[in-house]
Amino acid sequence: MRVITISRSYGSAGSLFGKKLAERLNFKYVDDSFIKYLRTNKEATEVLLRNLEDEKSPDITNRFSELIHNKSYFKAAITVALYSLILKRDLVVVGGGAHLILEEYPCKIRLMIIRDINERIFDIMQEKSLSEDDAIDLVNKKDKEKKRFIEFYFDRDINDPFSFDITFNASTVKLEHALDIMDLYSERFFSRVDLEEARIFAAKRLLENRAKLAIIHHELASKAKVEFEAQAENVLVIKGIVGGTKEKEKLINTIEGLRGIGKIIDKLKIGTLSRLIY
Repeated sequence: MRVITISRSYGSAGSLFGKKLAERLNFKYVDDSFIKYLRTNKEATEVLLRNLEDEKSPDITNRFSELIHNKSYFKAAITVALYSLILKRDLVVVGGGAHLILEEYPCKIRLMIIRDINERIFDIMQEKSLSEDDAIDLVNKKDKEKKRFIEFYFDRDINDPFSFDITFNASTVKLEHALDIMDLYSERFFSRVDLEEARIFAAKRLLENRAKLAIIHHELASKAKVEFEAQAENVLVIKGIVGGTKEKEKLINTIEGLRGIGKIIDKLKIGTLSRLIY
């Protein structure tokens, strides 16, 4: 349930630091390759789909593969994946916008790893046997990709210092020293966190985002403007407007089919969706 997120510039050894930190703390290591995994791997698709109802449609995997490129669906999918893991293990998560997805989660520490760009370029030249110009191009390309990813999915600045609790400069702070600092700080920080409160928070966010995935998956999002609020781990409030009685019935039935739903509090209204447009 304890989480440390790590954001890093390309070539700053943030992934190495994350792996070493996970080993030191006995946390599970997860990096942003899980995003590519979500997009391309059928096993990952099935894990996410198990958070939906037990649908047997043969095209369910293809449907997910199509939707994973939808901005809202993809963000909700990452959120479901992270909170599903959080409820099982302590995590070190590198990249993937985890520091923003978990921004309100009470049991997390958010780190940023930076490093002098000349050192980054030199190491990339050595590691990948590139010329200086090619290494510069690669570093700039990777940095731009990370920036665009955060801007597109979260409408945030990847370099906003207020998005992080601690920043390490890998050019001046040795890896072992940073590990020692985090070992001490994480022990003190997490000892003050109410783990049961964090567990309930994670379970609620998981339920809300599973509901978001479900209505997009079943093509209900375009016919309704709804919000989900979990009042308890298995109690979901549905608020907003749907276009008609049939749409409301289908939406409620879809949410009732989610695993773990014990009670739905229906605060939906039937009306014209255009009323919600400014």
